[in-house]
Amino acid sequence: MSTRPDPEQIVRNFFRDYCISGNLSPTEAETPVSSAALRSAQVMPAAALADQTLLAAVSGGADSLFLLIMLHTLAPEYGFTLSAVTVNHRMRSEEESGGDAGFVQEFCAALNPPVPCYRIDLPEGAVFALAKTRGRGEEDAARVLRYREFDRIARQSGVRWICTGHTRNDQLETLLMRTLQGSPVGAKRGIAPISGRIMRPLLGVDRRDLEKWLRARGYSWREDHTNREERYLRNRIRSRLVPVLDASFAGWARGMLAGARKAAVDEQFISSFPLPEWTISPSGCSCSAADFFALHPALRIRFLYRGIALLNRGRRIPYALVEKMTSVPENGNSGTLVTGSGLVFARRESLFFLESDIVQKRKSGYLVYIASCGVYELPFGTLRVSGEPGSVYLDGQTGPFSLPLIVRSRMGGDWMQTADGGKKSVKKIMNDWSVRECDREVLPVIECGGSIRAVYGTPLGYPRWYVHQQESNG
Repeated sequence: MSTRPDPEQIVRNFFRDYCISGNLSPTEAETPVSSAALRSAQVMPAAALADQTLLAAVSGGADSLFLLIMLHTLAPEYGFTLSAVTVNHRMRSEEESGGDAGFVQEFCAALNPPVPCYRIDLPEGAVFALAKTRGRGEEDAARVLRYREFDRIARQSGVRWICTGHTRNDQLETLLMRTLQGSPVGAKRGIAPISGRIMRPLLGVDRRDLEKWLRARGYSWREDHTNREERYLRNRIRSRLVPVLDASFAGWARGMLAGARKAAVDEQFISSFPLPEWTISPSGCSCSAADFFALHPALRIRFLYRGIALLNRGRRIPYALVEKMTSVPENGNSGTLVTGSGLVFARRESLFFLESDIVQKRKSGYLVYIASCGVYELPFGTLRVSGEPGSVYLDGQTGPFSLPLIVRSRMGGDWMQTADGGKKSVKKIMNDWSVRECDREVLPVIECGGSIRAVYGTPLGYPRWYVHQQESNG
C-alpha cells in the first residue's frame, strides 16, 4: 500500500526546486529537481527569494489557509516578507462573505509574527455587472476583479510574487473542464505553477491531505456554500464526475496529468513557429491575405486569436466562429466574410480586416464596443471619442475614461454609484431627468472596466451622470 505524500513536504520541495532552477515550467511542475541537480546547484536556496515580498491570496478556505501557514513557516528560512490579501466579492450575504474576510484578518493578526492583511470589499453588484458585460459567467467575473486587485496591490507595494492556493484537485478539475469544452492543446496544459508574477505552490497537494493536516493541528477554516451549487460547471465536475472516475477508472488522475505534460510539449513546439504581425488601425487590425493563407490552419487559429486579443475583447469568442475565418476561400471576393460575437472578418483586395462590429443587434436597444478613438455614428447621434487610450473623453467634455468602452442602451438592473458611496438605479436617474419614453432606449449608458461610469444624456438634451475614476474604484 503506497503512502500518500506529505502536503508540507510537497510545498517545501516546490520552493526548493524553484530556488535552484529560478523558475518552473508547466512540464517541470510534475518532475521535482533531481538529487544530482540539488548537489550541483549554483544558486543557494535562500538567495532566490531573499528580500522579496510575497502576497498570499487567502479566502479563508482550507486550501488558502494551508498556503498562508506554509508561507509563514518558510518566510524566515528563505528570507522573504509575507503579506496577505482577502477579497469580499459580495456575491453572498454580508454575514457570510464579509465574515470570511474578517476571519482571514483575525487569523493573520493572530500569527506570530502577525502578517499584514489587505482587505478588499468590492462594490456591491460589481461581479454581476462584469459577468453581464463579458458574458462568461460570475466565476470568471469574480476572478477578473480579484486578480485586478491583486495586481494593484502588487504594483503599489512592490510585491514580487502573488501566491494562490490552487491544488492538485483544482488542476484535475480544470483539465476535465477544458477537455469537455473542447479547448485547444495550449489550454490542456492545465494551470501553470508559475505564470507572470503568480506562483501556485500547492499544485502538487491533494485537498484531502491538506485538510487532514489542518485538522491534526487544530486549525479550522471557512466553507463557501456556493462551492456546492451545481449551477457552476466546476462544481458539477467535482461532485458528479470525479467520484465516478475515482470509482471506475483507477489512475485516471495520473493519466490526465501525463496528458497535460504532453500538451505542454506540443504547445511549446507549435509556439516556436513565427506568426506575421497584425497592423493596427482605428477600426481594428489588418493583415496580408497572402501571409494568412501561407499559415497552416493551426497557426491561422492562433493568429486570429492574437488579432482578437488586440481588439481588447473580454468576451468569449466561439471556436466555430474562428474556424469559419480560417476556412475562407483563398480566391474569394472582397467583402464581409464572417460576422458574429461582435466581430467582423472582411477582405478588401489583398488585405484581411478583423474589426469590432460597431453596433451589435439585440432584441431591443444597442451595444457598441469602442476600442479606439474616433468618430462613431450611433442610434442617438454622432459620438466623438478623443484622447489617449488611458484617458479618453466623450465629445471633448465627459471623462476621462480608459479604453475599451462599451456604449449601450439601458438594461434591467442597471445602477450607478453616488458621490456618497451609495447607488442609484439608471431607471431612477432617467425618471429624475423626465426622460421621454421614446428616448429611454437610445440614451447611452457608458461602461468601463466592468461597471457603469456614466449615463450620458447630453446628445439628447438631458443632463449627464458621471462617476469619476477615483470614486468608482473606491
